[in-house]
Amino acid sequence: MTGIPRGVLAAEWIKLRSVRSTWVLLGCALVLGLGDAVLSTSSVVHAWPTMSARDRLAFDPVGAALDGLSFGVLAFGALGALVVAAEHGTGMMRTTLTAVPRRGVLFGAKAVVVGAVSLVLGESIAFVAFAAGQAVLSGAHLGTGLADPGVLRAVSGAGLYLSVVALVGLGLGALLRHSAAAITAMFGVVFLAYAVGRVLESWSYLPSRLVLANAADVVAQTHAWAPRPRLPSLAGAYLDLGLYLAVFLAAGAWRAGQDA
Repeated sequence: MTGIPRGVLAAEWIKLRSVRSTWVLLGCALVLGLGDAVLSTSSVVHAWPTMSARDRLAFDPVGAALDGLSFGVLAFGALGALVVAAEHGTGMMRTTLTAVPRRGVLFGAKAVVVGAVSLVLGESIAFVAFAAGQAVLSGAHLGTGLADPGVLRAVSGAGLYLSVVALVGLGLGALLRHSAAAITAMFGVVFLAYAVGRVLESWSYLPSRLVLANAADVVAQTHAWAPRPRLPSLAGAYLDLGLYLAVFLAAGAWRAGQDA
């Protein structure tokens, strides 16, 4: 990124990869993604003979394989939050700021590194989970392939969602400067906001259309077989992801510019 020295980016990459929690969290996301992909698709295969015609028509082989990412997403959010909050908690941020006194540059470097790493690994986990799920479904001739309409877009969208959550977590970590508080807030953004949106649906569907988890449901599905007013359109879902990125990164950048 223009304005961010390569040395600062390299330092942030070294810090990220050398911390044990990085690999523990990513390992949890992988295990949850793979485990749920196998369990969800196995459940469908077992229940298929007794399923109604409507349920069969509604079945999405991509969504079934990617269900586990809805839990693994918290690992990505925690990863982003810890990149900043952990340094404040241990006092290492003062040392970091001594080496890189330009706070905007430092936050930008963290965002670039977290964004790049989470995107690569998020896409990898999404495609591995998809492959595992299709391996189970193919035995019952229920699987699909990446060349089928909408499949590649949906799987890559799931990986993108994981990266977005990691960057939202980064913004929360910078904003709150406390690991537990940032992770708790991330839980609220991902899960509690969904519950709030559902409660408010008797008044308006707009809150639900702005919920991050609902946007993820839309981008990670292959077809709109049953349009629901509570969900955003595909374009609206991508807009939601962009808005979350803009808001939380802007908030994190503002807070990062304040006194440590």
